[in-house]
Amino acid sequence: MAGLHSSSPSPSSTVRQELVSSLKKAMASAYPEAGLSDDELMLSITVPQGQEWDLSSSIAFRLAKKLGANPAEIAGKLSGLMPAGNYVASVEATNGYLNARLDERKYTSLVLARIRDEGGAYGTSAMGEGRKVIVESPSANPAHPWHVGTLRNALLGNVVSNLFEACSYEAEREDYIDDLGLQVATALWGWINMGDKPDKKFDQWLGELYVRVNREMGQRPEVKKQVEALNKEMEDGVSQQARAGREMAERCVMAHQQTAFDYGIYRDVMIWESDIVRSHLLSKALDISSGILEKPSDGKYAGAVVIKLDRITPFAGELAGSREDAKVIVRSNGTATYIGKDFAFHAWKFGLIDAGFKYRKFMDQPNGKPIYSTAPEGSPMQFGNVERAINVIGGEQAYEQQIMRVMFSLIGHEEITRGLFHLAYGRVNIEGEKLSARSGNWLGDGRNYTADDLLAEATKRAMEIAQKSEKITDRQNLEHISRAVALSAIKFEYLKIATEKDITFSWQNALNFEGNSGPYVLYTYARAMRILGKSASAAAMSDSDVSQITRGQDFQLVKLMGMAQDTVEKACTELRPSVVTDYLLGLSSLFSKFYETMPVVKGGDAKNVRLEVVRSFTAVASNMLSLLGIATVSEM
Repeated sequence: MAGLHSSSPSPSSTVRQELVSSLKKAMASAYPEAGLSDDELMLSITVPQGQEWDLSSSIAFRLAKKLGANPAEIAGKLSGLMPAGNYVASVEATNGYLNARLDERKYTSLVLARIRDEGGAYGTSAMGEGRKVIVESPSANPAHPWHVGTLRNALLGNVVSNLFEACSYEAEREDYIDDLGLQVATALWGWINMGDKPDKKFDQWLGELYVRVNREMGQRPEVKKQVEALNKEMEDGVSQQARAGREMAERCVMAHQQTAFDYGIYRDVMIWESDIVRSHLLSKALDISSGILEKPSDGKYAGAVVIKLDRITPFAGELAGSREDAKVIVRSNGTATYIGKDFAFHAWKFGLIDAGFKYRKFMDQPNGKPIYSTAPEGSPMQFGNVERAINVIGGEQAYEQQIMRVMFSLIGHEEITRGLFHLAYGRVNIEGEKLSARSGNWLGDGRNYTADDLLAEATKRAMEIAQKSEKITDRQNLEHISRAVALSAIKFEYLKIATEKDITFSWQNALNFEGNSGPYVLYTYARAMRILGKSASAAAMSDSDVSQITRGQDFQLVKLMGMAQDTVEKACTELRPSVVTDYLLGLSSLFSKFYETMPVVKGGDAKNVRLEVVRSFTAVASNMLSLLGIATVSEM
């Protein structure tokens, strides 16, 4: 949906606005002293359950409190002043509510025409107006493969970027590569001292080496000291060891990208921590924040650069009560902490300081776009410098993210605090197994739990299902169908859960073709495509055909399809991909009810309009699935 955008309000917004205009006129006549805004009127409108009414306003209850009158009397008076409009056929007062019924034929014509005319752009929005936003994800350490938790980060970052692009934002997909620190130093020590020729995908091999070194450190104290010394040496960026670390990390990141490509996840730019250190970004950030930082000469923080928490808690009361009285920004040995590095990085993101980064093309991607990377040598490019940034980071980092946001407020940049969002997500477990990269549990008990192996296992299980399906006539295409089903199963299972909640991945749920899953939505889409295949020679729908629409499952499906753009805007505003999965599940469920209760091919005089409803369903479902990075298949 990126690159194509609807400039019109959604069909559902159109009818709500019509109801607001009618309400406004009625109130001006009956209660001119009320003084309610258009926004208040719009917020009073909801979509009631059932088929009798299509919209409902609770505005009479708000007016009752303001005017000291009975809401039922107010609603009755207003309804008498609200004649039929273009799409709103009637308004009736019931128990204080103003309930509106749409003209199903006119509204159906509006929705189906918009879907037909806009095609792949249907459901998109112009609300972003080209403003730029950075989405940082997944920021995986280049010392082991993506585990199933990293995959959640990457999928969330990809879908949120898709949502921003669908809403006309320019989304810069950014990956922060932490190629310094103990994890990478641990892997590098193994690369230097224990490495042999990799005999498998590089990140998998390196991850196994990383686990071996961790065991060595537990048994041999001298190894731990050597790793710590190597970690410090890597930060100078010019030694042979530092260059070896960068080479190792780049090979690991290339392997990560292959995993990303397998899941349909792409990037624009990678920012390497070693390049951040080389650019002296931290010292520039310390300069602009010197007024809020302290450097104690004695005590437990002697020689370190800190920010006292009593400066922060007035802005973030939830941080009060910490056992710490200060947060270290730069340690006494001169190395930056996580918060110090992140503060400097975000000062660059928002254009407060210039890093002077140079960039080079890192690699080409299957989507035809290259990934660029910061590098010691290269050319300047236009990355960063935004008004809004989204950080997809585990929920355990909420404390540090909040401190960083407050620091920008303290130095007088409240606009950055407002524009910086932490999209926190919960942990991921597979059938009850808890995962830890440090201990190697991501290797699983008898099998791997990497993102690569999750996809391989899902594809294997999907193939077993596809081979038994009698509805797939193209037997040569089983591998493609199985992979599409596998990806839909994984992505839907990850994305349908609220981001802040933990996930326990269930094969039974993920590959359920009867509901609440990606395969269920794909199967419903394929069912619709079979209907269209049986009617390839049917006549196109005419204006008179729409008279056959009823207030049954056909119109309920039309109304939900009319809410696609509202769904995308809500998901983008709230940074919640689950809003899209919920919509798709509801859409698929309604289509199934429509299909089961209202014959299409044998629909008689209603055949043409019902076929158009089916065509529209396939278009809307395809558009919404594409936001989740899920490809459709015509047979299942």
